[in-house]
Amino acid sequence: MTPRMLRCRLLAAGILPLLLVPAVGVNASATSLSGTDSRPSTPRIFSPTSPLYQKLPAKTPAASNSAKLVASLNKQAHEFYGTKSMANVGVNTNRFTPALYVAYDSDPAYDVTGWNCQGKWPGWDAELNRMLRGVHIPDDLQPDPSSDGSVSIYNADTQDVVELWKARKVDGAWQACWGGRITDAASARGTFPHGYGASASGLSLWGTTIRQQELLDGHIDHVISLALPRTKKGTVSWPANRTDGWASGTQLAIGQMLRLPASLDLSRMKLSPAARTIARAAQEYGIIVVDTAGSVVFSAENPIALAANRYDEVFRGRWPFLEMHGDRGRGEVAFPLDKLVALPLNYQVPPAPAVAAVPNTAYAAAVKKAKPKTYWRLDDTGSTAVDSSGRKRAGTLRGVTRYVEGAIPGSRAIETTGDASSGVYASARTTPAKSFTVQVWFRTATTRGGKLLGFESTTTGKGARADRSLYLTDDGRLVFGTYSTVMQKVVSPASYNDGAWHRATVTQGPTGTRLYVDGEQVATGTATKAQAGSGYWRLGGGNLDAWPLQPTSGWVAGALDEFAYYESVLAPEVIAAQYRAAS
Repeated sequence: MTPRMLRCRLLAAGILPLLLVPAVGVNASATSLSGTDSRPSTPRIFSPTSPLYQKLPAKTPAASNSAKLVASLNKQAHEFYGTKSMANVGVNTNRFTPALYVAYDSDPAYDVTGWNCQGKWPGWDAELNRMLRGVHIPDDLQPDPSSDGSVSIYNADTQDVVELWKARKVDGAWQACWGGRITDAASARGTFPHGYGASASGLSLWGTTIRQQELLDGHIDHVISLALPRTKKGTVSWPANRTDGWASGTQLAIGQMLRLPASLDLSRMKLSPAARTIARAAQEYGIIVVDTAGSVVFSAENPIALAANRYDEVFRGRWPFLEMHGDRGRGEVAFPLDKLVALPLNYQVPPAPAVAAVPNTAYAAAVKKAKPKTYWRLDDTGSTAVDSSGRKRAGTLRGVTRYVEGAIPGSRAIETTGDASSGVYASARTTPAKSFTVQVWFRTATTRGGKLLGFESTTTGKGARADRSLYLTDDGRLVFGTYSTVMQKVVSPASYNDGAWHRATVTQGPTGTRLYVDGEQVATGTATKAQAGSGYWRLGGGNLDAWPLQPTSGWVAGALDEFAYYESVLAPEVIAAQYRAAS
């Protein structure tokens, strides 16, 4: 009989709260010398400004529906492996919780590749495989032995974090069904590029998982993660950037935070040692919802990565959920789940950049004077890129960061993550004119290149037809290409991946193709036609297969602003005047 079956039967009989049984972690092997109790490490590997490490002020706002959200949480704790009188709150240890490893550059390097456990489309793993090249993995690494197979690896030499889901080693090679990489953790907030990572939230497992040593020490110095059966469908709260939520109604969202009020006197509550440690963390740093699970459960590091499994000591020889409920024979009470307060969505999201006291309006006026057919200013607060041309050709923002300081004084922009899940696309299919002008502001320091804008047959992914492509090479040069009977291009002699704002403008008509950067012409070509057919204007990436000077990535990581499309060839003096109006 499995532990879960045993627990269910005992709960159904109503006798489990009285039963003393070994802690869940006791039977897990603990033989690694590469885990957090063998190699020097700390939970706080990310930037000091990371939201994972910020103590909550004494007074924090409550969500307007906090009482209903907490009631929903408590209801789930009773429904899923609890009883009518007992709310079941668990702490996963040896299954369905990540193994945490510290790696060095002296450990073997592997190109981790995707294995298609979910039956995805051809090419689904191209970016994942690129991201997971050259991962240093200790010889004794074993992932979580459950079906999750999760593992978090922090390289102390490079400060990279690699996390894998459903990791496995086959014929000496490492594979994962999904995962991701955070480079330079010391300057990162602990969130993977949109769509990547091993948790449903996109947040690092390393940053939110409870350490065995923290439970032994009685103090946790970071936000802690919580998973629960029902999470809100279609809603993501910062700092998370994705969700697997499926439930409607009043539910907590992935990324949403909870806390125990600062006014709650924990010293007057007789809690078990483990419950007290977790309660203090919930009061000082808060709890963040990171995943959908089979029960209401916190996550502690998997002992399969440890040299010594001491969870039997931590949980006093009992099941972790029993310790959270408290030993009534010792006069202990349960973890105060009902005292939690739900914080508003996007609590502590960084404020929008300060804007100029007198915003620049001359640039927008100069663009509108040239009569664009589409004009996305990209300072939107929602998911719609409003068309400021007045022609109602709106776009859709997908997986982008908003409120980035814009190219025009007093304005804001968006930032893309450099993968296929992030970009902007026209909401309606159109057919572009034979003579046209397109322009966009961009700011990037990427060395992987990527597509700034283009016209494709689909709104996302790689369109079967892709043309009018403006992209960066790996060394930062601009390329604009069109395809009629042959593929033709113009290329800038200079590079623009210097982290500064630049405006690229391209015109094409009967006299050929011209590329302008920052108001000045930098390249010309003879192409007078582009590929025929309808489709969608897109920003942030797309299909560059078979295009000349192809960069490493078809998706650009950087900031984008002020996209405009005109069904005419703008004169050089107009382009120069627009650029001057931006200052």
